[in-house]
Amino acid sequence: MKTVGICGKIGSGKSAVGVILEQQGALVLDLDMEMHALYAESRELRNRIEARFGSGCIQNGMVNRVALASLVFREPAALQDLESLVYPLLRRRVEEKLEIAKDHAHLLRMAAVEGALLFKWPDFAESLSEIWVVEAPDAVRLERLLKRGLSKEDAERRMQVQAKDPLPRNAVYRFVENSGTISDLQKRVLELAEKLKP
Repeated sequence: MKTVGICGKIGSGKSAVGVILEQQGALVLDLDMEMHALYAESRELRNRIEARFGSGCIQNGMVNRVALASLVFREPAALQDLESLVYPLLRRRVEEKLEIAKDHAHLLRMAAVEGALLFKWPDFAESLSEIWVVEAPDAVRLERLLKRGLSKEDAERRMQVQAKDPLPRNAVYRFVENSGTISDLQKRVLELAEKLKP
């Protein structure tokens, strides 16, 4: 079974690519959604987050993602601490789901892992069949983030944090330009998916 990593900076359109692939019968693991599921399912993780970041990051026994994001995107050390708590658990979860998907490869066209975090896991990224890097100009990305309800200051801060993440070296890349319409994006994604067929 072919496996694809979908990465790109915040606001580039990674999730839109994932939706297009899902519509074509692919299993798509959205790393943000998988992380949110971990927050909900793992009491141990919630306890560690509360111990490190304070009770303001836990509300009614659940992770307050807004408060946590506000904190970690302001303090690089806090972001590193959160990553060290979450990433090992998240990676294990994703790898287990991909193994299960391989057992059902006859039912799936491909599997994709979508999220900016692929930049942080070079060895995992390099194990995928291809990495699709979704790109859009900064002005387009900023506009998309503002439409999501982020303040301009918060959006720019998040964009700046991600600006430092390099691409893993030993991987096969395809670049997906996404500054046009959703139809343009769909056409490009379907072309790449067709080329990837075994």
